[in-house]
Amino acid sequence: MAEEPIDGQAGWHRQVAIEAFNRAWELIELDVRTPEQDRELLAVAFASRYHWGWVGGDEEAMVGDWLIAHVASLEDLGDLAHRYATTALDVCRANGWADWRLASMLEGMARASAAVGDDQARDRYAAEARRVLATIDDKDDRELIASQLSSIPGLTPA
Repeated sequence: MAEEPIDGQAGWHRQVAIEAFNRAWELIELDVRTPEQDRELLAVAFASRYHWGWVGGDEEAMVGDWLIAHVASLEDLGDLAHRYATTALDVCRANGWADWRLASMLEGMARASAAVGDDQARDRYAAEARRVLATIDDKDDRELIASQLSSIPGLTPA
């Protein structure tokens, strides 16, 4: 876990991280975003990750990096998406997580690979994510990650 900030405002950092994350999802779920909303989306993804960096651990950092990658892929920022998805997957693997976290980070790599035009990597990561999904007991986790996989551009449904 990161050191508590000098200003002692750990609760504030946590609150801002959560609010920024939730705002990102509100914007992601819009059918159409304005250019201003696109800029806000990228900003709040980075804001959430920044504030989790003050008060979170590896899991929060990983999810924050995954969110940045997800948003960057939506904004046609493939290199940025790939960079953050790779970092998120590396953190997941370094911690030995093999549950929903691994499935989600693999989904992120599949999405980022699609964003950089690497169809082979997209399909490889998606197949690996589906294998991990098959081992997850929690139905809600499986359905959420499966729905995210199904929204990856160019990916053939399982």
